[in-house]
Amino acid sequence: MRAFLSVAALAALSALSQNAAARDYPYSIRPGLSAVVTIGELSEQRLSARVGDGTAQEIAIIGGDEEVDQFQDVDVDHDGYRDFVIGQTGGGTQAISRIFLYRPQDGRFLEVPHPDAAASPCRGFVNPVFDAGKPVFSVACRYSADTYGFEEYRVCPDGSAQAISWTRREGETERRVPHPGSRAGKCVPRPL
Repeated sequence: MRAFLSVAALAALSALSQNAAARDYPYSIRPGLSAVVTIGELSEQRLSARVGDGTAQEIAIIGGDEEVDQFQDVDVDHDGYRDFVIGQTGGGTQAISRIFLYRPQDGRFLEVPHPDAAASPCRGFVNPVFDAGKPVFSVACRYSADTYGFEEYRVCPDGSAQAISWTRREGETERRVPHPGSRAGKCVPRPL
């Protein structure tokens, strides 16, 4: 009987860790305007946000079995409103991130789509670092002991990320990787 109770207790603890509770991340979009970002339980991990006293708006379904364990609020596009970034590390050092811009004209958040995750050196926005003075950010990732990817993006007024440069380093060799951005990394209208 005691062995059965021990197994049952372990199963209950395991179920609790597999179904992490919803987490709230309150932050200030700007003085006088607050938001609460909520990340739901595994395995769906629904992402929603409530701005001020408004109702919660569903933004995305994260899915997967990796818990969202990173949250950062930063003014990504330098419009005077703080946006947010969530990331999943899977217990490692590389945060696979998703970036959400606050759009004051709509009172909503918009996800910044990756221009071509399948072709990029990092396969997505990994460990983003945001420029303090302009709407630009860089990402960096590591494939193995001597293989790295580096990417740089400009955040455009329409909420897209325009690739400025993609680079892959293997050992002492560094090479540029073709990217879908304009040559000068300037914002160009998205095709309809």
